[in-house]
Amino acid sequence: MGREITVIIVDDDLKSIQKLQDDLSAFPGIKILESAVTAELGKKLIIKYKPDLVFLDVELPDMSGFELLNDIREDVHPDLRVIFFTAYDKYVLDALRASAFDYLLKPYTLEELATMIKRFHTVEPKNILSMEKSLRKILNKDNRIAIQTVSGLLLVRREEIFIFQFLKDLRCWQIVLTSRKTHKLKMSTTAKELLSINNIFSQISQDCIVNLSYLMFIENKTLRCVFYPPFEDVAKFASHRYFKQLREKLDII
Repeated sequence: MGREITVIIVDDDLKSIQKLQDDLSAFPGIKILESAVTAELGKKLIIKYKPDLVFLDVELPDMSGFELLNDIREDVHPDLRVIFFTAYDKYVLDALRASAFDYLLKPYTLEELATMIKRFHTVEPKNILSMEKSLRKILNKDNRIAIQTVSGLLLVRREEIFIFQFLKDLRCWQIVLTSRKTHKLKMSTTAKELLSINNIFSQISQDCIVNLSYLMFIENKTLRCVFYPPFEDVAKFASHRYFKQLREKLDII
């Protein structure tokens, strides 16, 4: 069918690991390198061997499979394929498949496993979305957003985001939540990427993107932005350039 596929399995259930190993042995060209029952060991094995394919449980005792992938994103080759291997909600299963990840729901059939292997050989790596974009698609139906910060992957609901503020001294964007907590985003994050998350976010100046749900009023002369409580104390001003773009975006009576 094609070249040899190297595999690592990360699952906290030893019986599930053994069954998957036995089932994979029925397919020619599959080489199982090692398995792990914790995320920490899984990370070390994936970084060490750089396999072609990882079967990864979503819920692990020390962290989630999503968090594991986030931690090793800089240490693995871009063509790494991941099959989430767990008993999970069917609703999320559809979203995962739509976002170009693959997914094996326990208990699976050999036919389903064969489909995964065939997909590995037929889908080009360039056609697979990055983990971050895939997570956004996965979470979108649940009104959640995955945003990469300097310390980890932040999963938040749209209504929990107040503004994005660009920190000129640090040359990076910062997310400000409705709880007033802040998280610095990775330096490569651009305003275009933040605006693409959802059309509820709009840029009002070079260094500020707001959640329109909390924007109540923009003064004509000063372009001072007034926000709904409890954010009435926040002082932000729109620039003429971005105010024009905002007007075009809104339905103004």
